[in-house]
Amino acid sequence: AYQAIACGPGLTAAAIAVVQQVLAAPCPLVLDADGLNNLASLGRVSSLHQRPAPTILTPHPGEFRRLFPTLNGQPVAEQMADRIEVVQAAAQLSGAIVLLKGARVAIAAPTANPPGSTPAVFLNPHSTPALARGGSGDVLTGLLGGLLAQAAARQTPPEWVAVTATWWHAHAAIFAAQTRSELGVDASSLVESLIPALGWLRAVGCLDPRLL
Repeated sequence: AYQAIACGPGLTAAAIAVVQQVLAAPCPLVLDADGLNNLASLGRVSSLHQRPAPTILTPHPGEFRRLFPTLNGQPVAEQMADRIEVVQAAAQLSGAIVLLKGARVAIAAPTANPPGSTPAVFLNPHSTPALARGGSGDVLTGLLGGLLAQAAARQTPPEWVAVTATWWHAHAAIFAAQTRSELGVDASSLVESLIPALGWLRAVGCLDPRLL
């Protein structure tokens, strides 16, 4: 049995059968890249409500438009200027936690935690052009998968995992850019900066011990 699955980087548009299999898995799931594109091709976004475990979708704006061509009865392309509203609507429609990439990453969950409160949208204030490189999203997917696998034992809500991974990922890029410049941060240097960045965040008291 798997504790969590991260699927998408390295797939192709022909990997629909793989995506169908992971959608049926009874464990937390992260879908990125061609995992998202195949999900859009299957037309099964709303079926994520039926999964017995949390799902996290991590689209960039182009993937987001393919997954959610319309929201609230209107073409999503006409609504993308309001990242908060579209990510909330996408989470409600899909039943998944939706992490919309780009400057000021926006994250919304389909239900409130604790129950009865208003579902929140989290905006990451720590954006950097250093993440505008191929492969940086793959690093985030791996980070999400690893943290999700630990979340059940810690009883950590999956939306907190998404927020923590996004924040840590951004700070690793900022850390790497200090020595490599914003243009010099590739996926490998981003991975190498995760632990130093985590050490710095802990030293300044910015981490909730329940998360990392």
